[in-house]
Amino acid sequence: MARPTPEKIADIILGRRQVYGLDADSHIRQAANRLTALALFEILERLDDESTDFPSQLSALLADFPGEELSYLIGFDTGDVPNGEAEADVQQPQTPTEVYLRLVFRNEDAAYYQFPLFPHLEADYVIGAARKRTGAVQHLRLELSRLEALQSFIESCRSNPHFLRVEESTAEEFQRAPSHAI
Repeated sequence: MARPTPEKIADIILGRRQVYGLDADSHIRQAANRLTALALFEILERLDDESTDFPSQLSALLADFPGEELSYLIGFDTGDVPNGEAEADVQQPQTPTEVYLRLVFRNEDAAYYQFPLFPHLEADYVIGAARKRTGAVQHLRLELSRLEALQSFIESCRSNPHFLRVEESTAEEFQRAPSHAI
């Protein structure tokens, strides 16, 4: 059984490269923000990262842990959370990033009813967005203020009980996707 190595986990957490795919890597980053390093490695030690169902095993295992309840949190200022200070601070120029995603829902009805409500496209880090719906999938084109904001966007999607997972997409797939009326 192959286990995730500390190097792979560090690459994921520090955003150096994608290791297991967008959804699985995002789950690991989210867990890293909520668990101690020891707890994270103990959880990942139970999984075979070469298994074809590694992402679903990871998701199921992490689902057993408390979501947003934290006793203490030491975090870094990513710019995603307002800090109450005046906007007089000089903002560093940021490079907008275009991202294409597929949001997969439990079924077609869930995707249909969630379309006008979800996801939250008015977040500060979302500069622009376009979306289409096909079956149980929403196809998204997002323009984010910076690439690091993608993690915050994915975490916000996980708060929806009808949302299953996020997948990478392409501009061509977005263009080809039909858009069914809501």
